[in-house]
Amino acid sequence: MADKSNSAYMRCEKSVNELVMRLGNLQYEEINIISNADKSKKMPQTNPFLVQDFIKKSINRYQLIDNMRYTRQGKIQFTTKDPICAVQLLSLSKFMEIDVSTDVIWENISARFLVTDIPNTTPLEELAKEIQDKK
Repeated sequence: MADKSNSAYMRCEKSVNELVMRLGNLQYEEINIISNADKSKKMPQTNPFLVQDFIKKSINRYQLIDNMRYTRQGKIQFTTKDPICAVQLLSLSKFMEIDVSTDVIWENISARFLVTDIPNTTPLEELAKEIQDKK
């Protein structure tokens, strides 16, 4: 389900799971994932202990989820710093018997990791000089 997410917006051929795993090699603060049922419907608020129990059964790295909250838009937002946990969350197709689609909120993540041909250790000044020299 997560493989189609924002791909037109990001203009990247990689799947979301692959991008999240690549992100894991870099520095970032957190990965936020929104789980959303049918676009016209909100996720029902339910007992937090039932949600926690479901997550424990579905995600084997559930201890690495820093926060889970319901948003005003009727979505569930998970926050984690672990890319593998993020990929497991992104792979959910059902959440407590409800069909869901999942997506990453890319707002606080630098887009530089999307460019796979540029080494992350190369300073931007050096890359700019190299491009100028080729003209």
